[in-house]
Amino acid sequence: MAKPLSKDSLDTNMLAFSRSMQITEGLFFGGRSDSADDRLAPIEVLEKGVRGQTSYDNAKDKAGLSNPQSVEYAIVPTGCDCVTLKFGLRVMPNAMKPHACNDTAVGDAYQRLAEGYRAAGGFSALAELYVWNIANARFAWRNRFQSDTMIVAIDFEGREVSFDPSKIGLDAPESRSDLVQAMTSGTADDLAALIDGVARGLSESVFSANVSWVAKMDQGQEIFPSQEYVREEKADKNLSRVYAKIPTMSQGRHIQQASMHSQKIGAALRHIDIWHGDAIYGAIAVNPYGGVQETSAVLRNPKSKQSFFDIRKNADEMFEEILGADHSGSISGRTHFFMANLVRGGVLGGSSKPASE
Repeated sequence: MAKPLSKDSLDTNMLAFSRSMQITEGLFFGGRSDSADDRLAPIEVLEKGVRGQTSYDNAKDKAGLSNPQSVEYAIVPTGCDCVTLKFGLRVMPNAMKPHACNDTAVGDAYQRLAEGYRAAGGFSALAELYVWNIANARFAWRNRFQSDTMIVAIDFEGREVSFDPSKIGLDAPESRSDLVQAMTSGTADDLAALIDGVARGLSESVFSANVSWVAKMDQGQEIFPSQEYVREEKADKNLSRVYAKIPTMSQGRHIQQASMHSQKIGAALRHIDIWHGDAIYGAIAVNPYGGVQETSAVLRNPKSKQSFFDIRKNADEMFEEILGADHSGSISGRTHFFMANLVRGGVLGGSSKPASE
């Protein structure tokens, strides 16, 4: 019989979890739909001058006047009719115990909580949500809407599955059968193996996969890499827009290849908070307070009593729920959200409880 887990605290003033999903920088390539993978050409970030018009409020004497500027841009290379975005994914069981904790009893409590969550199938439920966000190509962000014909291909453990993202929604998760219907290659067993692999990576041993998004586009069509945030003191005064890029060689010359930040890809994959309770929003990125960058909304603010830290105060309820759960459907959204934050990782310490002696 399982040992009771009541009266355990999950709060201490020094607590950190390493993120469980390590993602490479995404790289953009141009290619032809009738050529092999090794014919892909890195997409180069270039500069150009543009002349816009001032459009901000309170422009005063500059209102409506020309606003010349230099920007970086990236386009589908000449002779190409498709774009590929590639990245690697490594899933590790870092949510199973804290990376740093100054209270042994609290650290043990987190480990028991994770073990109970695994036994109840909780990590399998999270894994299916992460796979949904790979299959729907959310990680391509704005580029996803630049094409009507695309696939997402996932290579893992000697298998390959691919999906048509246009058949998969972004606001609410698809059922497993709906994901199977959206597959363009592979079988239902392959999909199950992918989900099981991610779940195993989250809770037992490392799981790796390579992901490619391939979309039909016209040559010269603009693509959108990550945009760099440049601090004022380091800003290039000659460039008003700076894209993410990685040095590489192409056709015997050094170029700057367009890239998507690993953090931006990761933010897309963790759009699995479907438990926040706000009818206006669909899935949002998991974070302790339910912040939505696009609108500055905070769906799990302290007043809501639904933040990660508020849920943590009711540790006994989570332990009792997980002990009584015989499948993932018996686990509440509050607990799934809590565990998804441990998968996300970060510094999660409290501010008042001292360490045990």
